[in-house]
Parts: sequence; structure tokens; C-alpha cells
Amino acid sequence: MTGVNETREAVVVGAGAAGLVTAAELGRRGVGDVLVLERGEGVGASWRSRYEGLRLNTIRQFSGLRGLRIRRSTGRYPSREDFIAYIEEYARRAGLDVRCGVTAERIERTADRDWRMTTDGGDLIARYVVIAAGWDREPVMPEWRGSETFTGELIHSSEVRRPADYAGREVLMVGAGNTGIDLAGLLIDAGAQVVVSMRTPPTIVPRDWHGIPTGPGAVPLHRLPPRLADLIVAPAQRVMIRDLAPYGIPRPPAGMFTRFREEGVSPAVDDGFVAALRAGRTRVVGEIERFEGREVVLRDGERLTPAAVICATGYRRGLEPMVGHLGVLDAAGAPLRPRGAPEHPAAPRLYFVGYTYRIARNIPLFSGQARRVATAVARDRATGRAPARAPAAA
Repeated sequence: MTGVNETREAVVVGAGAAGLVTAAELGRRGVGDVLVLERGEGVGASWRSRYEGLRLNTIRQFSGLRGLRIRRSTGRYPSREDFIAYIEEYARRAGLDVRCGVTAERIERTADRDWRMTTDGGDLIARYVVIAAGWDREPVMPEWRGSETFTGELIHSSEVRRPADYAGREVLMVGAGNTGIDLAGLLIDAGAQVVVSMRTPPTIVPRDWHGIPTGPGAVPLHRLPPRLADLIVAPAQRVMIRDLAPYGIPRPPAGMFTRFREEGVSPAVDDGFVAALRAGRTRVVGEIERFEGREVVLRDGERLTPAAVICATGYRRGLEPMVGHLGVLDAAGAPLRPRGAPEHPAAPRLYFVGYTYRIARNIPLFSGQARRVATAVARDRATGRAPARAPAAA
């Protein structure tokens, strides 16, 4: 083990919305020695790496962090660029100490019951560690027989930067979740010829209905049993989206809230894809079975020859290398929070923010999680325990 390069009272891993608001809340509770580590090249690295045209699915008023509103000039749904500018301003105003280009690799308990964090830039000691690295650290790429023979472009949606680059090209979009539906719509608008490959029918909701945002209506329904919430929203869904079975999208296997609770699947927010589907500007096909050179063979035998296959197939949290050995993750790699506690009893003073979410209005939810963590840290500090100190260099 290498020697310790630095000792801080608290380290936050991740400089996205969840990490920045956590660092700010710690500061408000009197924890002044907080370091935020970000493996990307700037705050909001996850947003920086997304495609042009991406917008928040929640309205501006419900998308800000505690202490700073998003500017009215960004419109109803702030763009990717607007939100990056917003969190840059948030970090600047809060006076946060953010260190970019540093990857947290592993966290271990020290003999003094502090935390030793190994990074690609040296080791750190901290009394408190907050993991807020996001749910999208590792893209999930499917494996298909013969994919190595494909002569076209085969990428994950996280690699798409400019939908306009696909103008005039045939694109097969794999996945009909939030990203798949949104990106497919942008590609169609950019002039691409898009076909969507779907395994499970998505639950689709419009971003707006006759000029009224739909997202705020979902927030209070989270307090209800999922099946009751499904019964309440089902009539509105039938009116707003209508039957898409004639266009290749059958009814989803379960209601929107039931799927979210049991599978963690959020509804796909539509801002033009459904209209394009009904107008015949795109179509939906079944699953991919294999690749044969320039051809993609579907399970039903249909053969496609797209220039590009874009996989909007989700992400993994990717926390196992960092904290998997501490017994704080479930079988799916999600942080465990026994009885809703801010920390796991197996790892005192290790916290997670941004891994519990809901169908809508998640950014304010992160603010609430950050406040709970900051309150827990303040209570722990009030016990008078000695601050973290570096052990002798190994």
C-alpha cells in the first residue's frame, strides 16, 4: 500500500448534482474540510458526455438544487448545456473544492476507524465518505452472436454526441426506454432513417399534454400503493398515448408505478417519437438474434442492413470495485439502506446519495438525501470524536 498523500474530514465521490449538493449541505452543517472528487474533466461529467438535444424531463422549477434556482431564461425544460452551466454556477457559488480527473478506486477501513481511499492520484484519509457517483458509471452493452463481424457502426448510446451526424443514414436503435425513445426522436428529426428494436414494451408518457407538463402529477402518487397509483393514471395514459399495438408496441406487462417499484424501470418520456411512429417516419421491430457481416438478423427472421446500431441498453452503477467488499451493496449492486438509515451499520460514516430515485422530480430528491446525510455527519461530529488523521506512510 502506498503512503497517504492527503487527509480530509470528508470526501464526496462524484461532482454531479447529487455530489455537489451533498458537499454544499455538509458545508452548511459546519463541515468546512470537504473534497469532491470527479473522474471526469468537469462538474456534471455525466451531462457533458450526453448527446446534443438532450433536455431535462422535469420542468425548470422542479429541477434545481437547494439554494439556487435555475434561470428562467432556460425555458420550461433546461437543455443539457443549460444544466451544465447551472451546476457549474452552483459549485462556484457554494465555494466547493472540486478536484477533477481523479478516479476513486477502492475504500478501506483504517485501524483508526476512518476511511482510506485509493485513487489513481494517490491515497486519501477521511473520516466521512459520501458516494454520489451516479447510477450510470458503466454502460451496459449487449452481446450478440456474430457482432464482431458487423461492418457498420455498433455503439452504446453514451457514445452518441451529435444526432445530426446520422442524417441520411439508416440507424437501428436497440432499446425503447427513456434514452432510446428520446434519442430516436432526435435522430428522426435530424434526418436519420430510424428503426427501433424492442424486447419489452415500454410505458410511454408525453412530456406535455396540451401544453401542461405531465411530470408534476406523478410526484404525489409515489405515496400510494403502486397498483392503486396505476389505476389512477391508467385512464389518462390511454387518452394521452392511445393504443400503439397497431404500430408494434403492445400494452406493457404491468402498470407504470408497479414496474418502477418492482423492476426499477421508469416510463419513457415522449417528445415526438410517438407522433413520428404514427406518421410512418419510424417503425418498431423485435429483438436482435445475431449479426452476419453487414446484416442484423432479428428473431423473427427479418434482416436489416443499418449503417449504425445504437444500443440504448442502460447502465450499471459500477460500485463493486470501490465498496463491494464492505457488504453495503445488494445483489444488483445497489446501496443497501437498512430501514432507510443514511448509513449501513457495517460501514459507519460511509453514505450514499443519488441512488434512491422516483419517476419524476429526482434532483430535489437528491437535495433531501444530502440534507439527511449532512445531518447525520453533524450529529456524529457533535459526539466529540477525534478528527481523521493519517497513519504513518507504508
